[in-house]
Amino acid sequence: MLNRVTVVAVIMAVTAFPGLGLAQGTGKTAAAAPPADQVARFTTDGNLLHPRGWDGWVMVGSSTGLSYDAPQTAPAAGASPGMFHNVYMQPWAYRYVKEHGAFPEGTMLILTFYESSRKSNPARAGFYEGDRLPGVEVHLKKTGVDPSGWGFYTFSDDTSSAAERLPGNAPCYACHSKEAAFDQAFVQFYPALRPRLLGKPDSTLTSAQE
Repeated sequence: MLNRVTVVAVIMAVTAFPGLGLAQGTGKTAAAAPPADQVARFTTDGNLLHPRGWDGWVMVGSSTGLSYDAPQTAPAAGASPGMFHNVYMQPWAYRYVKEHGAFPEGTMLILTFYESSRKSNPARAGFYEGDRLPGVEVHLKKTGVDPSGWGFYTFSDDTSSAAERLPGNAPCYACHSKEAAFDQAFVQFYPALRPRLLGKPDSTLTSAQE
């Protein structure tokens, strides 16, 4: 017999994630609710609480030195290409994308930053990810948070417990609306998602450098 706490938990999961409803006539959930530590949590005034355990999520893409603006000068020979950017996504949301070809409500894409380094032996050429820089940026799919259906949140350091949503006039909203290849997200840069959501390899995508 389900106790009161279990019933409340099931109701909350079905309300937050409609696609996880009860299978008709069975009384059983059609799919397991996302783990509690992989669901966006908010303060009473609507700020996003710092995501927990994101470093154990699925890394869907990584880049180094990626910029949306043309460089003013060519980099010096052998110079660092810039920071590494890694993007992580909840495992349950990743599985949903692979199965359904769409981002589910509650998807979080976590952007992290690492210094480029070549200090450690036996590295003689190229760069690897060095120390992680404090803070993360979060792109959250949530109905009602913005007309785009997504919200941006910036945690400038690892000690911030919560972050306000960036306002709708922040440049990131317009940039993602114009340039994102799929549902406000830069899927063109995410090889783990690109085949399923775009159905084409990177070699066939339009180049901004042509």
